[in-house]
Amino acid sequence: MALDGSSLIVTGGCGQVGIAIVKHLQEHYPTAIIAVLDLEKPVAGDARFIENVTYYACSITDEGILKEIFETVKPLVVFHTAGLIPQIAKRLNMCTEKDYTAINVQGTRNVLDAARAVRSVKAFVFTSSSDVVKGDSWQDLAGVNESMAIPRVFDDPYAKSKALAESFILSSSTAILPTTAIRTHAVFSANDNNLVPLMLSAPRNIHLGPGKNLYDFTYAPNLALAHVLAAENLLRISPSEASNPLSAAGKPFFVTNAEPMPFRTFFTMLWAAFDVSGFSEQAPAKAITIPAPVALCLTWIFEKAARIVRKEPFLTVKDLGDGLAQRWFDNSSATMVLGYTPSTSLEQGLKETANGYMIARQERLQ
Repeated sequence: MALDGSSLIVTGGCGQVGIAIVKHLQEHYPTAIIAVLDLEKPVAGDARFIENVTYYACSITDEGILKEIFETVKPLVVFHTAGLIPQIAKRLNMCTEKDYTAINVQGTRNVLDAARAVRSVKAFVFTSSSDVVKGDSWQDLAGVNESMAIPRVFDDPYAKSKALAESFILSSSTAILPTTAIRTHAVFSANDNNLVPLMLSAPRNIHLGPGKNLYDFTYAPNLALAHVLAAENLLRISPSEASNPLSAAGKPFFVTNAEPMPFRTFFTMLWAAFDVSGFSEQAPAKAITIPAPVALCLTWIFEKAARIVRKEPFLTVKDLGDGLAQRWFDNSSATMVLGYTPSTSLEQGLKETANGYMIARQERLQ
């Protein structure tokens, strides 16, 4: 069943993943009727604003308003990307487990309840996270696939909240309303306000640890492709065929660029792309590598000191672990079931990201 002419809802549609999904839909299904739900409505001229999209200001924690919007739109497909991520949580001072649970768990329940109530929804695609299999921030995840069990204990409230939400969504899949989950990891794009700014702000001449740990990154347009392929799968293959290995119903999928590379290599590629674009340029400097054990001790001390003076530390021990551990994932299930193959390489994605940042800066200066 094609998505052309169909009503579609993208929650969190003003975030980078949501924007990428909307743009992908407009390019491939030009007659689709797209509604975006986010905390605010962007106005024309805003980088997040996309023509021919209907915007609704709504928090996914407000079940009543959600149901009203769903009744108005009557969507065929729901792409649920809205959620609280660590970088935004820090800015909003909403880093407690209670905060993550309210938005990522209960908010997701509210969205699914609204989809059930309207009875028009035939496919529900949830934006999950690869962190659902990460119980410990220092844990290596090397080439893992969907057979890896969800941990019973998490050291990170964000990972726990996404695991709970994913479990609820997948266990709720039915023949009437099939669901699936896309597990993301280290997403970036020209609309990224999290990973790219963090990396650009890091000093180029100070390296924490050897930087040889393999890492997966994901260009947002590739992630959007996977979301749309998942929706098409749910609409095309009967979810009542529970034994069908080619059905996405009730299943999660790891989706990355499938180009694992040393962590520091990606840093170097990012800096090079931004230097070439003219957005950023730093004079070459001799690099200093701080061994991992020393970096751990220093990070622990600085984190404790920041907590004592009630300031948010720039880097935590958990952050350091996430940067030093191996984190790459097997995409073969997404390839086999969804037909997913990344359409844009990391190198090209970084070039497009840097150019996008440059254009945005020039527009702000005009």
